Amino acid sequence: MRNTRYRIDLSRQMADCDANFIRLLKLMPALDSFRNKCLESPEFVHSGRQREDALPRFSEAGALPEACVREFVIASPVEEGHEARVRISVVEVFPYTSTLAITQVNRVSDWIDPPGILVRMYHDASTAEAVAYQGHRAFLARYALPNPTMYHQDEKRQINEFLGEWLNLCLQSGRSLNAPEFFCAA
Repeated sequence: MRNTRYRIDLSRQMADCDANFIRLLKLMPALDSFRNKCLESPEFVHSGRQREDALPRFSEAGALPEACVREFVIASPVEEGHEARVRISVVEVFPYTSTLAITQVNRVSDWIDPPGILVRMYHDASTAEAVAYQGHRAFLARYALPNPTMYHQDEKRQINEFLGEWLNLCLQSGRSLNAPEFFCAA
């Protein structure tokens, strides 16, 4: 059996990240207005420059404004009464990027940890990519096999595809626990 070298399909990966950006905007309709409020706040602007230490960073779910947290319930099609709760929350806001934490709140099984992904949204490029998954960070585009971390050759692509599938599940089967805020554009 011949071992072929993994080739990165950059157009496919960028298409996945762009689609994830659109999915996140659909799931978080108040994100843009929340970002604008954060960026216009007096704590953000200091002597004409943005102070990185003054940017809103949220660590506890209880400290989050309601506009930047959405929670979805996804009922199991197999077992009656079983459901997964997915929370999407804004972690930090910068002028061109936002970081969101997407976590499953409840445990569905005793032997499987609930998934958690940290997503960076690049608003100027209209794309979103997973930057951390289950506590692992800074994924390379390609890994040699074998490697000490036991990652697949295309680990980064697989995580971004999983993110897309998870967001699609929230869009198609998820029931929001809190109503989104809608703002009049006029």
